[in-house]
Amino acid sequence: MPRRPPPERPEPPRPRLAERYLTQRLVLRPLEFEDAARVSRFTSDPAVARMVGMIPLPHPRICAEGWIQIMKARAPLARDFPYAVELPGEGMIGCIGVHARGEGERARLYELGYWFGRPYWGEGFATEAAKRLAAAAQALGQIIAGHYLDNPASGRVLEKAGFVDVGRIEKRFSLARAAKVETRIMALAAAAGEWRESA
Repeated sequence: MPRRPPPERPEPPRPRLAERYLTQRLVLRPLEFEDAARVSRFTSDPAVARMVGMIPLPHPRICAEGWIQIMKARAPLARDFPYAVELPGEGMIGCIGVHARGEGERARLYELGYWFGRPYWGEGFATEAAKRLAAAAQALGQIIAGHYLDNPASGRVLEKAGFVDVGRIEKRFSLARAAKVETRIMALAAAAGEWRESA
């Protein structure tokens, strides 16, 4: 009688992040469908959309609602941890999240990304949110991030949040530009050496 192959080992459950985080001025909370109008408004600004990978330009409200629905549907997989960034008294001012980027041996590789509405640039909100989420996300595994080379301000935010340049440039697609754009890859300083060795 032929031998049956041993059953595949199920992948261990992925760690999860908290539903909500607080910073000195901000609340990082779950996305809600009511956020779609502000998501659409802020990301229909070319200055925002062109610096984010998979946001169309313009970004109609119905598309924003669809994206929120997808994020909610994927929550049980523990691969995406998106947050609305809320400024109390103002409402949602941007989004930040970490997303799984690896499988198998690299299953614990996650990437941090964010965007903020242009009225809230230059106030340190991106740095504040990125620092908080990056600190929490270290429990998931290796945390990387990237910024387009023509967006050095985002690189400065990442540096302040504890990321370092790992000496790697990739071409990554920008939906708003309909083109691949040179992107600097960074990693949290605590694991940057490990990322350089494994990349």
